[in-house]
Amino acid sequence: MRKIQKAALTTVLGLGLAVGGAASTALAQSEVRIGGVANYGPVIPVLVAQELGLFEEAGVEVEFTNYSGGSASMEGLAAGEADLINYFPPGLALAKREGVNAKIVGAGTLTPRGWHVIVPLDSDIDELSDLDGKQVGITSNGSTTDFFALWAANEGGAEINRIPVGGSGLIPNLISGNVDAIVAYPPLSYKVLQDEDGESLVHFGEAMEPNLPDVWAASQEIIDRDPEALGKALQGLYSAIAYMQENPEWTIGFIQEQTGMDQSVAEAEYENTILGLSDDGYFEHDWVAASLQLGELAGLDDLPAPEEMYDDSFIPVEHLDQ
Repeated sequence: MRKIQKAALTTVLGLGLAVGGAASTALAQSEVRIGGVANYGPVIPVLVAQELGLFEEAGVEVEFTNYSGGSASMEGLAAGEADLINYFPPGLALAKREGVNAKIVGAGTLTPRGWHVIVPLDSDIDELSDLDGKQVGITSNGSTTDFFALWAANEGGAEINRIPVGGSGLIPNLISGNVDAIVAYPPLSYKVLQDEDGESLVHFGEAMEPNLPDVWAASQEIIDRDPEALGKALQGLYSAIAYMQENPEWTIGFIQEQTGMDQSVAEAEYENTILGLSDDGYFEHDWVAASLQLGELAGLDDLPAPEEMYDDSFIPVEHLDQ
């Protein structure tokens, strides 16, 4: 458990937590700096909003930074380089515990649609209890894949060995037999299932109650300094989501262009991820609490209470007229 905590805390430790200093350098104009992984489904609407001019229509200037991962996004927020990022609540709770002042201001996906435990086609693992004693590949300790692996084990009453192999190592280690199962995220999960390199043991998006696998988190600094600009940025973002959901052909083409996905994978991304995104940011206290429970399964303790994790004054977000 100490290893899990150490790995998860790398997003916030060593920064000197220069949160106070970041506030002094914050921009005074109506600009919102958004951070996230550009080819990650819940973040793609930011690029759509830029493409369609929705941020300008909402009346706010947005600067987007493409980070290498969720941890890097949180580091950017903690350092004052980003105002609004896409992240997952247990990681945000860890950051808050270490002094990063930020809160959830809008929901991303409500359940982890497109996230699966995947096993080889010839596997004798037929249900979650069969994972007992098995090697389960995850990206890294303290990651979302780690938390979901623990949830699956807990549901099946199984004890598992979690093997960090990195995102690029999930499929090769499954195919080679180095692990008995993997926790796969979209769009990687779509590819492995379509290529028949494995089959789904459980689809988290169907098996879990709402638990906010990703959210939009804003620094307290921008919430206090310029809530109007933040609200406008959220309006542009969720208006983009509504547009994407209403225009599948355009959206699938945009996803292909931005990510280089094959059409079949882009279609799966649309059906599972894009259609599963909240189009108004609405979330409930219990959903935040359910998300934090995933961190508790990983042995994380002393996390903030759910009510300390969010600011619901921005939701539901109204769409721009399109």
